[in-house]
Amino acid sequence: MTLAVCAADIVAAGSVRPGAVPVSRPAPAAVAQGEWSAYRLDKATEQSLSPPERIKRMGRGQEMAIGAVQRALDACATPPERGSATAVSVGTAWAEEGDEITFLENLIKLGEKGAKPAYFVNSVKNALASQLALTFGLQGENQTFAHDALSFESSLWQGAHLLAAGRARHAVVCGVEALVEFQEIHGHLLGWYGTDPSPLAPLSGQERVGGGTLPGEGAAAFVLGAPGSSAAPLARLVGVRARGPLRRSPAIEPAEEIAFVDQALLAAHTRLEDIGLVILGANGDAALDASYGAIAAGLRGRAPHLGFGVYRHLTGDFATASALGFDLAVRAVAGRRVPGEVRVVEGSAGSVERVLLYHLASNGYHSVMIVSS
Repeated sequence: MTLAVCAADIVAAGSVRPGAVPVSRPAPAAVAQGEWSAYRLDKATEQSLSPPERIKRMGRGQEMAIGAVQRALDACATPPERGSATAVSVGTAWAEEGDEITFLENLIKLGEKGAKPAYFVNSVKNALASQLALTFGLQGENQTFAHDALSFESSLWQGAHLLAAGRARHAVVCGVEALVEFQEIHGHLLGWYGTDPSPLAPLSGQERVGGGTLPGEGAAAFVLGAPGSSAAPLARLVGVRARGPLRRSPAIEPAEEIAFVDQALLAAHTRLEDIGLVILGANGDAALDASYGAIAAGLRGRAPHLGFGVYRHLTGDFATASALGFDLAVRAVAGRRVPGEVRVVEGSAGSVERVLLYHLASNGYHSVMIVSS
């Protein structure tokens, strides 16, 4: 799949982030010994997302998405009205996988009468977008995109596309992932996640014992308007370019990645010299960090003024963490400076008017998002 350029006003943003320090828990005894660490929402944050009566019938992903969207809507000077033709576009790689697995386990162990209906309802992939539409009374088109590492980028592109086509007045776009045990098992068995409990330090040169990265969870949401429709937007989306895995080998060629960035800049009518900050999706995994480092060096060789920053030391690694990176990019442009949460790893950034986000996954998915004042 390939996503082309799109544009929109970013009216408001909100996010729900995990705790800044990884939390360790015993690994499932049937799979491994010892402890596994991950970036998780703390209990206080999780309990603040929805009223208790609502939490009982919702999956954790829905709670996070509602929390992020509520914060975005609260930040709107004039939020979309209930019943309005506001589209909902959600990106998630795992959706409500935890509820789906729980429903199937209960069905097998307890039979048809023992499986709770709420788990079945939440297991439907579009439950996330549908729940947002119901909770906030948004009656435009609603869709959930599950496209691995491009899930959030797909939802962002769709939201902007609906606005450009005149099919919505506003679009609520959200990237969300709730960490579940099945995902942890899957990641550890495949070698994605390591057992080193120390916080991630992407592109710091710090070697993680045993390699790998740490999983995380969270959500970020944005209210979009058509280009030029908002008197004072936080920022403007001027380009999204994303592409699925086209490689026949797992080797990552920095020159090809730099060419991909150039294509995204050209399509967005933006020069590399216009970019003040590049936010990278590096996740602390040594092999992937090395690829990010080589690509950053190639870009900085052509534009020495560039500053490069990372953010997954705050979130851990998950497919839609790019939504939280996008939130930081919007904040950087809105405040004209690098947010304190972004760790600058190379160069320096002064006044920030344009930010380029670059994400690369080891399976070949890659994306560029460009945000401007």
